Amino acid sequence: MRILYDAINSSDLKGSTIADYLVNIEASIKVVDGCDVIYEEPYFPVAELARDLARWVSLGERRAPDFLFASLSFDELGAVRILGSGSGWTVGSMFTPEVKSSPVSWDELAACINEFVTDVRQDVLELGISPDFIGL
Repeated sequence: MRILYDAINSSDLKGSTIADYLVNIEASIKVVDGCDVIYEEPYFPVAELARDLARWVSLGERRAPDFLFASLSFDELGAVRILGSGSGWTVGSMFTPEVKSSPVSWDELAACINEFVTDVRQDVLELGISPDFIGL
């Protein structure tokens, strides 16, 4: 399971609030499980997702509830969702409810999330934006 993105940019950024930055640092995102595409979106708020996932994964497996991405960019809850079950954690999207990843262990999920967060943090810095400013 991996969260991939490319073409990160802040070209639509016009305001100066944290919310402006979170919704306007976008990239083309793809959540994949092996060769299967679970969810993809061309203009996705990757900085906002990375910030929320970093906070969520820091809770640890015992304390982490199901994750339903509550983005300022979407009216719907769960553009990315991570659901726990007895067999592990699955990743999916409310936009493609019929598709979800195979169950993975917490350690595998945390590694995937941490890699994504690290990459986004570095790319935000390369855009000339302080990751600390947006809580990333």
